[in-house]
This record gives sequence, structure tokens and C-alpha cells, in this order.
Amino acid sequence: MTTRYSIGIDLGTTNSALAYVPLVGSEPAGALAIPQWETPGTLVEAPTLPSFLYLPEDALTAQLGGRATETQGWIAGRLARRRAGEAAGRVARSAKSWLCHHTADRSAAILPWGSEELAPAQKISPVRAAAFILNHLRGAWDSHFAQSGCAFDDQDITITVPASFDAAAQRLTLNAAEEAGFPSGIRLLEEPQAAFYCWLEQYSATDPMWERLATHAAELQHVLVVDIGGGTSDFSLFELRPGPLSVMPDIRRVAVSEHILLGGDNIDLALAVLLEPRLMGERGQISGPRWDHLVASCRHLKEQALSGSTSANEQLTVALPGRGASLVAGTQAVTLARDEVVRLVLDGFFPACEARARPYRTQAGLRDWGLPYATDGAVTRHLADFLKGRPRVDFVLFNGGTLQPALVRQRLLEQVATWQGGIRPTELENSEPDLAVARGAARFGKLLRGHSGRIAAGAARAVFLQVQTAQAATHQTVPPALICVLPRNAPPEHTFEVNLPGLEVRTGQMVNFQACSSTRHGRCQVGDVLPWDAEAFHALPPLQTVINTGSEPGVGSGRTVPVRLAAKMNSLGLLQISCVSTDPLTPRSWPLEWNLRPHEHDREAALGWPASMPIQPNATAEAQQAARDLILTTFARPTARSGRLTANGVLGHLERIVGLPRHEWNAALLRNLWPGLNERMNGRKLSVEHEEAWLTLAGFMLRPGFGFAHDALRMDELWRLRDAGLCFPGKRSRTQAHILWRRVAGGLTAERQAMLLAGELDSILAGKAAPELVRLSGSLERLPRETKTDLIETFIAQVLKRVEAKQHCTPYLAALGFLLNRVPIYSGPETVLPPEFVARAYTAFEDLDWIEPELVELQNLFLRAARVVDDRNLDVPKSLRDRIAYRLEAAGVTRACTATVRAFTPVGRIDRTALYGEALPAGLVLGADPDFER
Repeated sequence: MTTRYSIGIDLGTTNSALAYVPLVGSEPAGALAIPQWETPGTLVEAPTLPSFLYLPEDALTAQLGGRATETQGWIAGRLARRRAGEAAGRVARSAKSWLCHHTADRSAAILPWGSEELAPAQKISPVRAAAFILNHLRGAWDSHFAQSGCAFDDQDITITVPASFDAAAQRLTLNAAEEAGFPSGIRLLEEPQAAFYCWLEQYSATDPMWERLATHAAELQHVLVVDIGGGTSDFSLFELRPGPLSVMPDIRRVAVSEHILLGGDNIDLALAVLLEPRLMGERGQISGPRWDHLVASCRHLKEQALSGSTSANEQLTVALPGRGASLVAGTQAVTLARDEVVRLVLDGFFPACEARARPYRTQAGLRDWGLPYATDGAVTRHLADFLKGRPRVDFVLFNGGTLQPALVRQRLLEQVATWQGGIRPTELENSEPDLAVARGAARFGKLLRGHSGRIAAGAARAVFLQVQTAQAATHQTVPPALICVLPRNAPPEHTFEVNLPGLEVRTGQMVNFQACSSTRHGRCQVGDVLPWDAEAFHALPPLQTVINTGSEPGVGSGRTVPVRLAAKMNSLGLLQISCVSTDPLTPRSWPLEWNLRPHEHDREAALGWPASMPIQPNATAEAQQAARDLILTTFARPTARSGRLTANGVLGHLERIVGLPRHEWNAALLRNLWPGLNERMNGRKLSVEHEEAWLTLAGFMLRPGFGFAHDALRMDELWRLRDAGLCFPGKRSRTQAHILWRRVAGGLTAERQAMLLAGELDSILAGKAAPELVRLSGSLERLPRETKTDLIETFIAQVLKRVEAKQHCTPYLAALGFLLNRVPIYSGPETVLPPEFVARAYTAFEDLDWIEPELVELQNLFLRAARVVDDRNLDVPKSLRDRIAYRLEAAGVTRACTATVRAFTPVGRIDRTALYGEALPAGLVLGADPDFER
């Protein structure tokens, strides 16, 4: 083992790079020449690796000789970037941006996003895509250095991430590195810090910054680093305390920006949107591979226009290939002046604004590829908001490919000067913006080993956990309070402890803490309690763990243990929070792990709060106990001969005990009644009536299977029913079981949904399924795409067959409405089927009578299936949406309802309940997906 080098890796949205510096000596950091395919027949070396991944066709794979075995055949680099405009459905991009997209499953195979060219089994997850890029860099190093005894795994390694990456996105970055085979002990570094480290290495004491520090020894100086790449905008502010000219000043990172998904990709998309109507006229939208080709062409157009090598009036051309075999004959082209591109960039993305400007919080922003880009594309407004209340900026260091054009940098310098009363900051020269981050990360690793000359930078943001106040416990509209567990700028490896009076956790089950972060609350101390503010706090995925106490005397499952919270940022840059027992009989600690799949559980509340609100049951403790006793008694003995057991009868008795009609019972009350019913699961054996009532009550208490604390554990308990099977497997019990699983489908994992339908699929596809089984199959959003495709084809055929035979077809139409839904009720956008399936259904049903009572469900079907969600890959083409809206209105649907088909409308709380199709108890939060609610 020979550790001779510090390696710095810039894992970029658009380009990645690897730099290295010897740990001994004064040699500056160098950039690794990375082997990559330029064309299928040309292998080149370059200092940057485009962060694109291409899965070649079989013929090309054979031509390349299977040289990408470690990445499952995916090829990274220049060839992949080129193919992004030619075969976009085979190219995965923007993996880094997906890592911070908390409402999508980053471990699910969803890339290339929206692709129909690859089978689901061929796609990769965002984590795996990042791992493949890192693996390529690792292989490039070993091909250069392994034979000299300096294997990659033996070196000191630092990976950079945006300063705005939250703890969950940082964790996923390390997961990607682990999957790429990186050694343990790698660390993370904020990209603006890395860029500043690179500058500090390259520029000597003759630079104007050092001269000003020497001549203004009594003043603090501030350096603003603006880093805008292909996918993100990142701002950091550094404070310099002057010292002797020959001594490195004391440098502290004092502020970082929130995460802003805004960069060069957005400019490319904006140009494509500008050119689309000029190319298409009234013929509608460009979609699929042609849209990706247009975006790629706009990227080249932007670079050409902003390079400074063209005159203001020079005409630039973009060509769009036609469809089908006659590509040349069908090619469309449009020209625009270079000055028009410049105006779009400066006025659209870097407009002049006042110092008090704030980013617009609009309903929707420019979006593509499934990513939730910033709703306001004006970088200057985001920067003004970041600098509000901050010290005067004396110097600016620009980094990132978007800031290479001088005219863009000048616009930003002018804006900062305007905000500072005319005092213009000095620009610090960055000669290699494509490599600065990697070089700086390598230098950082060397300085860390030498314990000298480092920037002081603790936690970039303060971290808070949600706590329940007495007022919030009884009033659902009262926002939660947040307690600070880690202050901003907390030093690494320093543990902060929080003792909350009365904080206890229940043993033998999952505990859940909603976490938030803030870049603004720099003066907060550990233990400070603040009210929730949607403008100031950023909701993180929940922190969870299972509290297992072992076999300590006196402590068992279901008991509570008093705990305190302990938080620290470790030396690798990761946040760590633990529950620590304060019970001397239980000397244990339980680390809290990020739930990186929050789309499967609770999401952001419709009110903008970080999690579902903690509420109390709306019944007295005495009434709840009496209700539980009734349930236990009901399912413990046979029914008297004079009576008949029904679910409706049990619910009526419970209404009298609780003192409220059942539709007013809140989620907390319903979930509190479940343990009694769960305890009497075997009571189903008493009679078919007992089983039928038990199944009905279970669905009523647990609907919709998610949205309330610890619902995942309740679904684990309910799943025992599936394993045990029905006690009376006749029609009555089967029907109620299908209804039960449909009502709680949102709490079932993809694996459980597939298992639930596996034994029934043949009968469904044969058209022999019972109506409730058909409805159940439509509610399973996490089924594989192949299964959904088969179901849709079957259900369309069954509807047409039954209409002709004048038979009941409503269940099939209802199921189709959910299978074709544009807005997932409980899963992520990756589960939505392409719009071609909606077109297929419309073609099949266009000539039917949408007013006929048996076919009225067609109205709900197409209101769901054609709803605009502002995603080009998911939205039905406008021409078809207009036809659908016309048919709906002709059938009597109001224009207020069809407005969601004609234009984008955020999904509100009432809308989401309507989409679910059943009244839900108060206190639940159905997954409000920002992808569709912005």
C-alpha cells in the first residue's frame, strides 16, 4: 500500500474531472487525462469527462469489444454526450441533480428519464449512474498509475459536492462512491471551497487581494464564490481576517446558499422552448428524441453565441431532423441572430434587479427530464436573496461552465456593485474553471494531511428536528415547532447534546424524526426552539431507526425509554444524529438513518410544513379504551344466535361509544383502534361474518396505508394476513380482501404489490376477474411497467367487448383511470406511463357515448389521464388534450374541471383527495409531490 497522492474528484452535472497532487513536495495539482470514446472508432484522452452515460446498441457494443463490463455496458464521456442529441432514450444525464430530488426514488432504475427505447430492466438508478461515472474515473487512474504501485484505492480521496447539498444528498453521493468500489474513508468537500482552494494555490502575494489585505489590516474582507455549472447555482461567502503579507490569512466560510437547481441546462431548455414554435408553427409540441436533439443543438448554439467569436447580428442556425426514414427531406431549420441569444441569456437568466429582490415563487418553472428546476430562472434574484443581510462583497471568484462567457460575469459584477452603492468587487481570475474544483479538492486533501492552511468551515446549515407543542397537538392548522440540534458552522467531530423534557421513544418499533435545515439561522444555539417558517427552513427526508433494547431487565417491546439527542458533523462531512438512552438500565445508543425513500411514506404537507402534523385522537381516553374493548370482545367469541355480525353494525356501536359519526374520526383515533383489531386477526376463524367484518374494519382503520406516523409498521402487521390467507376463501371474503388491499395500496412496497397480484394475474388478463379485483389492480401504482401495459391492453379490450354486449364495464374504466393517471397518488413520477397509452385509450373510446350512465366513468378516466403536470415526457400532446377537453365539455363536464386538462394547475389538497377517490380521515398527509405541485 502506497499513499503518495491526494486525489480530488469533481463529480459534475455536465462534466467530471480528477486532479491529483503529491503529498510530499511543492508540486502543484495536475489533471488526469481521462480515456474515453470520442466516436465508436476513436479513443481519446481529455482532462474532463462529460457526465453522460450511453448504453450502445448491440452492434456498437460488439464493435467496442465489451470494454464497459464494470458499468454493465454503459459508456461515459464524449461519445455519450454526442449521442444525447441523437439517441436520447439511450443516454442517462444529470445524475447529480437527481441525487437531491427527494420525491423520487434515487435507488430506482428511472434513467434515462422518460425513455421508451430501453426496457425497464436496462435502465439505471441515479445512484448507479453516479457510481458508473466514478467507476470510470477510478479505472482511468489505475490505467495510469496502478503499475507504478499507486493504486487508486490506496490514495487519499476527496469528492466534491455542491455546498447546497443537504445531508441526504451527501449520503447518496457516498453511496454512489461505495457502489463504484471506492475505499472507505473518502471525504466530501463543498465545491465553492474547492474552487477557492485552487485559486489560493495558484496566485501569489502579488495578487490585488493580498495587497488589499495588507493595506486594510483593520478590515475584514469578503470573497463571494459564484459557481454555476450545468445543473446547479451555488453561492458561498468567505471571510478573510488579514495578517502579515507573508502569512496565510485566516479564512472562514461563513454562508452558503440554499439548493438551486438552475444552470446551463436551463438556458438550453429555454432556447429550445423559444425555437419550438418557430419550427412547428401550429403543429404542436416537439417530443421524444426530436426534442432531445433540439435541446442538444441549443447547447451548441448557446456556446457559439456566448463565445465572443461571433458578431451581434450574425445569424445562427438550428436544424431539427424529421421523422421516419425520410430524415433529410423532413429536416426543419430556423435561424436567429446571436444578439437574440445574448438577450435571452442576460434578460432571462441574469436580469438587472434591486438588492431587495427575491426569487419569484411561481406555480411552475421551466422543467424537463423529470427534474424540479428552480421556479425562478433569474440567477441574479437568487443571488440578491443570498446576499441580503450579508457583509459587503470585496472580491468575486467565478466558477463553472455557465460563467465562462465574460459578458455573463460582467453582468453579475455590475449587479453586486449596484447592490453595494456602486462599490464594485474585484474579480479573482480563474484560468481553468473546468478543472478548478478538482484541483482544489486535491489540494485540500494534501493540506488536511499537513494540518495547515485550511479554510475554517463547519456545518453549512443549522439542523432542526420537529417537536410537538401542546397547541399543535390539538389544532391541526398550527405549524410544528423546530428545535435546533446542530448549529450552523458547528466544527467537525464536536458532539452537541439535546435534552428535551419528557422525550421518550417506544421500544421494539420504528421511531421517526422529521428533520429540517436552514442556512439563515446562524445565531441559533443547540436547544433553541423556533416556529416553522416555510421560507426559512428546508424539509429533509425523515430520520428513522428501530429501537431495539435487547434483553435488559425490565425493558421489553412496547415499553418506552427516556432518551436525549446527540448530533455532530463527522470528519468526512456527514451529519450524524443519534438517540441516546438516559435510562441506566438501558445504556444504549441508536443512530438515526435518513429515510432516502420518503416517496413511499409521508411527504411534505400541503400547507408547506415539513411532515404530517402530529395530532391527538378526537375521542377521550375512556372512549378509546371502551372502543378497543368492544373490538377485542367482538372478535373473541361467536355471535349470539339472535344477532348477525356486520362491519356496519360494529361501526355503529363504535360511533355511540366515541360520540362522533365515523366520517369525523381522525387518523390518530383510527390508528389507535388498529392494535385491538390486529390482536384479534385470528378471530376471523370464528365465522365468515367475522372475517368479512374484520377485513372491512381493517381497511377503514388503515386507509390509505400511509400518511401517518409508523404506518409502515402497521402495514408489516397487516401483511401477515396475506401470508396466512383467508379463513373462508369464498366470494364474500375475497371481495372484502380485494377492497381492503385497494384501500391500503399506498402502504405496499413494489415487491408486495407484485406478490399481491401474482396469483390473480392470469384470471385478470383472461377477463375473468371479479369487479373488485379489477379495481384493485388499477390501484397498484408500483407494479412493473410490463404488467401495467398488459393490464391496460386487457382492460381496453374488455370495455369494448362489454359495451358491445351491454354488460357492466365501470370497474374496468375506473381501473384504467388510475393506471393512466398523470399524478401518482402515493408513488413517484417514475411510475407514470408515457402519454402514448392515453392516446391508445382515447382512440379506443372516442366514439362511445360519454354521457351514458354505464360509461360516465370515462369522464373521470380522462380527467386523470390527460391532466397537465408540466413535464414534457408525461404530458399528453396539446392537440390530443384539446380533443379530450372538448369531449369532456360536450359530456357536461364544466370548464373549471377541464382546466386541468388544458393547462398546468397545481394539485391541491382537495384535488389529491379527489384523485384518491375516497374520503380520508383528518390528520393524514397524502404525498404532495413537488414535481406536480410547484
